[in-house]
Parts: sequence; structure tokens; C-alpha cells
Amino acid sequence: MRTMCKKFGKWFLFLVPLFLGAVGLIVLEGEPVLDALYMSVCMYAMGYQDSPPNLLVEMARWTAPLATASGVLLAFMKVRDRLWRYARYLRGNSVAVYGPRERREAMMARLKGREIDAGEGWNLVRAQNYLLLGSEKENFDFYERSRDELAGRTVYLETSALPAQSVSDPGLRLFCPEETAARLFWKERCPYELSVRNGHRMRLVFLGFGMLGERLLTYALQDNIFDPGQRIEYHLFGGGAEFVAVHTGLSAIGDPVIVHDEPWYESLPLVEGAQIVIVLNQEGQLKLVRDLLLATTAPLLHVFSAGEAGLELLAGQERLRLFYWERKAWDPAHIFSDVMFDRARAINLRYAHLYGGVEENRQNEEQEWSRLDGFTRYSNVSAADYHEVRLHMMAVLGWPADGERLAPEQMELLAELEHIRWCRYHYLNSWKHGVPENGARKDPARRLHADLLPYRELTEAEKQKDRDNIKVLLSVR
Repeated sequence: MRTMCKKFGKWFLFLVPLFLGAVGLIVLEGEPVLDALYMSVCMYAMGYQDSPPNLLVEMARWTAPLATASGVLLAFMKVRDRLWRYARYLRGNSVAVYGPRERREAMMARLKGREIDAGEGWNLVRAQNYLLLGSEKENFDFYERSRDELAGRTVYLETSALPAQSVSDPGLRLFCPEETAARLFWKERCPYELSVRNGHRMRLVFLGFGMLGERLLTYALQDNIFDPGQRIEYHLFGGGAEFVAVHTGLSAIGDPVIVHDEPWYESLPLVEGAQIVIVLNQEGQLKLVRDLLLATTAPLLHVFSAGEAGLELLAGQERLRLFYWERKAWDPAHIFSDVMFDRARAINLRYAHLYGGVEENRQNEEQEWSRLDGFTRYSNVSAADYHEVRLHMMAVLGWPADGERLAPEQMELLAELEHIRWCRYHYLNSWKHGVPENGARKDPARRLHADLLPYRELTEAEKQKDRDNIKVLLSVR
């Protein structure tokens, strides 16, 4: 709508001299209509040589050349912009940015030479990558309308409504700033060493929930897997009841998720006994942090800060850790990073090679990846994501990152933890243990899988698959 108004305004201003000249000549001077229109048009090229008979014609005679010059300038700028976009496209790895002007400009300033401004008309421009930052309706409408033209390109679409694993198109990447921030938080502040010091018995408290809390908890349950007998409690204040109700498989996960109806300050002993307190509330954050520092003495306070003034003054507090989540989530290095996806594709190809004899090359990697449904594709992404945690644990323990050099007990522990991770991915997507009626191992329609069992209850053949998975994961860099 805004774009249409701008176009109408430009044409209106351009035609004002024509209107003034026509009225002055036809209405006030009685000139024939065609002659008056001809003389008014000539004014745009400074072709009106007679003395203006009235003020309207005089105004038209001066404004018409200005309108012509403005039109020529706008046309030149349009051609220049198209040439500039094409040059960026030819340089490769370009990103066409769509969305509101402020968000486009903020992102383009971070892209440092890769950006192509797609404007506000949501028209398709040529680029290698596309970043859609509009409303969810605008983003999905553009993608559906341009789907054929976007084939072979990578589209990064901002959404919080759909989970990434729901997408079947391998060229479409759904991203959510809250999800990016959650994944980065657990990678940068992996609590493995803290868990070891506490005998793998920990209590984590979330103050506030919302989308940030959902994504943070989802990644925590898949990444914070350190010991088969661990008990990491997640206590939620300020929301989370709907999340727990919808994710019906949470009860099968060994680490309990507990929703509290009372405010945090009515459960001070619980908060004081927590190893980590995570502040997710974005409103009134400074006061909340101040109250926490005053009311508690023990736990580390991790604050998901959007940059509220005053928090930096408290940053010197020994227990306070600020995490500037918006700044990190909107960093192009994280939005466009393909490291995790490349690792996931390599893992999938290695499986296809070992179990299907598929030759390992780039073409087969893309082909095998495109054959997967969204759920299976993101199961590999989950495996690749947790692999970073596994490598961190192995480095701390001084274990070799080589499946062939691991001691049997080391391999067994890693295999069991990977099985727990695999189960949790399924549980978070509401799968459950069950044997399909046709005797198959799984039934995707009913979300049943025969291997959703504790590791100790698996057959030796299934345990060996988990051991082989560890060797595959360690062989992929």
C-alpha cells in the first residue's frame, strides 16, 4: 500500500504542470483543448515560447522543466540501481534483502558488500541468496509466488510460527532470532564443567518464558546431555504451561521441566539453590536483575539483554553475565552460517555410503539430502549441533577425537549419550515408544518408534548402530 501511494504521488507531482497549463489555457484563455494540451506538453521540454497569459500558465512553464529534470534523474537512478544490483549479483554470494525499510537498512549495513536492496515492492531481483524480513504473511506470500524462480537459491525466511523441521524444501531455511540466540547461548556457555562439579545434579531457573524461553529450553534438552544418570531440573517462572502441555513427550525425558505459577520471589530457597538463573524478561529487566542480586547470593545470573540502559553498570557484579542476544542473533555470520548444515549433510552422506554404498561426492551429498523429509533432515542437524557439545566434553576429558582410538568404556558412554540425544529429539516432536502393526521399526504417521527405549534395553545390534554413529560423527569435520 505504501509503495502504491509513493508511485501515485510521483505521477501526481509530474502531471501538476500539465494540469495547470491546461486549466490556464482552456478555462481562462479559451484555447482549443488539443492546442492547449499540446502547448502544456511542450512546456516539459521548454518548448513554450509565448508570453504566459496568466499566472497558471506561468507556474506551469516553470514547474514543467523541473518535473522533466526530476523524471530524468529518477530514471537514471533506477537504471543505476539495476546496474549496481546486477554487478553485486555477478560478484557472487549476494543477498537480496526484503522487508521494512529500517530492518533492510540495518541488515544491509552488516552484510558489508554482499547486500542487494530489494526495495519495498516485494518484486523478485536476481541474487544468490534471499533474506525475507517482512511479516510472516509477506514472507510466505513472496516465497510461494516466486517459488519456481527461487529454485536452486537459498532462501532465509524469518518466522516464529513454524518449526524448522516442518519444511520439506532443502533450499528454504526458516530462521528465528530467538532460536539462533538460544543455540548460541548453550554453545558459548556450555555448562558441562559446572555439571561435573555438581555431580551432574543441577537446577536451572528461567525467569520469563515466551518465544525465547521455548527455544532456549528446546536446545537445552538436546544439548545439555552430559551423563546417563544426570538430573538437570528446569524450573520455569512466568510462563511455560502451554509449552509443557503441547510437548507431550516431555515426560519421557529424564530431566524434569517444572512450571511454577507463583512469582520467583515466593520461591527464594529454590532460586538460591539453583546453579544457573536465566533472566528472559525483556521489560523491567534492570529492576528484576537488581532485585535478584539483592535477594540471592549464590547462583550465576545470565541475562538475555536487548541493551537496556543501566545494565552495563551492573556488569561488574561477579555473578552477572550479560548475553546480548539480539546483537548475536542478527549477526549475518550466524544467520547465513552453513557450518551446521554442511556437517549434517556430510553425516547423512556418510550414512548413505556405509549402509547404501553411495559414493561420497558433492553431487550425491545434495541428492541424498534432498531426499530426506524435513523431520529426518533436522534430526541430522540436531546430531550435528550436539556434536559440538560432544567434542567439548571429549576435549575437557582429554579423550582422542577418533572413534578408532577410544577405549571401549569411552565409546559406550558416547554411544549412550547419543542415543539419549536421538530419543530427546523424537520426544520433543511428540514421538513415543511403540512397535508399528506392520512390524516396521517406525511409523511416522503415528509417531511411533520401536527404539525409543533406554540404552540398556536395546539389542546388541541396536547398540552397535549407536557406536557406529559415534565413529561416523567423529569422522566428519
